[in-house]
Amino acid sequence: MNATISDSPNTETKRWKIALLNGLNMTSLGQRDKNVYGTIGSLQELEDLVSDTGAKLGVDIVAFHSNHEGDLVDFIEAATDIDAFMINPGGLWRFGEPTNIAFEQAGKPFVEVHFANIYATGDKSVYTDSALATTMGFRHYGYLGSLVALVAELNQGLLCSH
Repeated sequence: MNATISDSPNTETKRWKIALLNGLNMTSLGQRDKNVYGTIGSLQELEDLVSDTGAKLGVDIVAFHSNHEGDLVDFIEAATDIDAFMINPGGLWRFGEPTNIAFEQAGKPFVEVHFANIYATGDKSVYTDSALATTMGFRHYGYLGSLVALVAELNQGLLCSH
């Protein structure tokens, strides 16, 4: 599922590069309520699952985690070789406006992913209005569904800014 850059006889393909960002509180995976967060054992296990799935889809996954919002902003601003982003902002979903601004300025599509249905709290995420899509409530499976859909969109050329 690589993207076609040219329709000429010497068609070149480009492997999409998607950044997987995980924010605050994500290092406690495996220690949280299994009814909400599922059976994923650790953040590393989640990153490996997404990377392995990405490899099967023909894309490269660059995983990055920080409990510090400035680190996430720095990563996004420096990620000029990234085609799209997936983020679980963790505890930043309510107050992560600087990260959201960094996404908007990067001009690359991003998908917001949450293990739980955060809307059940009655609040709205600061990312939802800017994100291409938001997936929540499917635990770690939401990452996989979001990745497949994001790659399909990139492959259609609708999101590519190249």
